Amino acid sequence: MSFMSFDGVADFARSALAPGFAYGSSTVLTIGNFDGVHRGHQELLRRAVVRARGLGVPAVVFTFEPHPVAVLRPDLKLRRLFDADDRREQLEKIGVDILVVEPFSRRFSQLTPEKFLIESVIRPFQPKAVVVGYDFSFGANRAGGIDFLRAHAEAPGGAFDVEVVAPVTIDLGGNETIVSSTRIRQALAVGRADEAKELLGRAYVLRGIVKKGAGRGRTIGIPTANIDPTIEPGLQTGVYAAWALVRGQRMEALVNVGVNPTFEGKDSVVLHIEAHLPKYDGTRNGDLYGEKLELGFIQKIRAERKFSGAEELVAQIQKDIQQGLEILKKEKTL
Repeated sequence: MSFMSFDGVADFARSALAPGFAYGSSTVLTIGNFDGVHRGHQELLRRAVVRARGLGVPAVVFTFEPHPVAVLRPDLKLRRLFDADDRREQLEKIGVDILVVEPFSRRFSQLTPEKFLIESVIRPFQPKAVVVGYDFSFGANRAGGIDFLRAHAEAPGGAFDVEVVAPVTIDLGGNETIVSSTRIRQALAVGRADEAKELLGRAYVLRGIVKKGAGRGRTIGIPTANIDPTIEPGLQTGVYAAWALVRGQRMEALVNVGVNPTFEGKDSVVLHIEAHLPKYDGTRNGDLYGEKLELGFIQKIRAERKFSGAEELVAQIQKDIQQGLEILKKEKTL
């Protein structure tokens, strides 16, 4: 079955799916936010796909947009790790057959666990198995959990197996660390792109369209591509070594995430994402305005700071470029 994506259960119910499958047909289902599709998510998703293949039914992911925390606790100003397109791409790579993205609202959040289970799980997906993480909860006030799920797994007309996937841990600086979206956000907030990469199983990525900037980089001989990111980055300001993906090609990049204090003053609050591609020949290949650019962050080089002027800034950037290239020699993947 080819990968299919639907905007909520209602859209899923109205759609004509692949031959032999329709709303209410049997599935293997997993439920969650899958923000970042990190190593822990990958293990859970692989288990769901294996179960689905063994049972001869589709592997279905049921998720939510916007992120529930953004709706229920806007004061926390949660920043997503990756955009929705990335989540869709990662799920397809793992082998998920169907993605259903339920519009999340306060009203939806007030469904009782019983009602959520019947109306949003059993009726539409008729799961033969539900595969969830060790910390799974659902329903109003998160009153439903794994014990509730297991207790209702023999519901009339909707019996299913419950598989709970244990936390995935990695060695991070000599400490056994549970992989989670929260832990990844913490790493990014202090500039530890290298830690985030270990937790994710891939580089932390920002992508967007190249837009016109102030043009200062070109005037000082170090042109930059300024991107309008698809999500608000949760990465600490600073200068990073990164891989860039542009026009289907991967190339080295030095990326400044910050407010340009040398030119815009220390009180500037406008965040810029500027990538210098040392090996990109703009004279021969033209500018990148309007192009899609993807930046995979590997390691922070230094903090952003204010310089006395262009000459001191250029000297520091030249050092940054050399350091960044040395870092990227050791990192072969985006």
